[in-house]
Amino acid sequence: MASEPPFVLMIAGPNGSGKTTLTNQLRADGVDLGHYVNPDEIAKTLEGAYGARVREAQQIAADERQACLEAGRSFSFETVMSHPSKIEVLREAKTRGFRTALYFVATESPSLNVARVAQRVLLGGHDVPEDRIRQRYVRTLDLLPQALEQADLAVLFDNTHGAPALLRPFCEKAGARITLSPPLPDWARPVLRGLVPF
Repeated sequence: MASEPPFVLMIAGPNGSGKTTLTNQLRADGVDLGHYVNPDEIAKTLEGAYGARVREAQQIAADERQACLEAGRSFSFETVMSHPSKIEVLREAKTRGFRTALYFVATESPSLNVARVAQRVLLGGHDVPEDRIRQRYVRTLDLLPQALEQADLAVLFDNTHGAPALLRPFCEKAGARITLSPPLPDWARPVLRGLVPF
């Protein structure tokens, strides 16, 4: 009997959208995340100035992802996905025989993300400058169609209303089939236009 192929799960979304909330929910639901790679968690283990720790953590995370790809080891990672290099991780994984999955979470407005990051900072979490949050929000949504193309399985969540119980999946992709569960959030309509009728 053949063994299951390894998988990569990319948990993506703009800063402050709820990626860690989603990851924690997946863990609570018993979802196998494989080797979990999160630069924010790595940065907490490092010493030095914040900016230097973040850069070092990002490199360590990239090295861990690459090592998993080369070893054929299942893994998951959180990312803002504001740069095409993260989609390349999915593309490379596919060429190496991995199953690829994307769990994507966003909100209706970058202003909401800015407010959530500010709240996170008040609770001791890491900060992200407002201009970066706004720029990344746009870039991340622009890259989402490319990420969907590379994902064998994808689930899109709207976290506009904030409570974990309201983290609602509204779009699921399995292979070439995309299933929608209306109502669609406004932020998703331009992303999905051309991929599926609604």
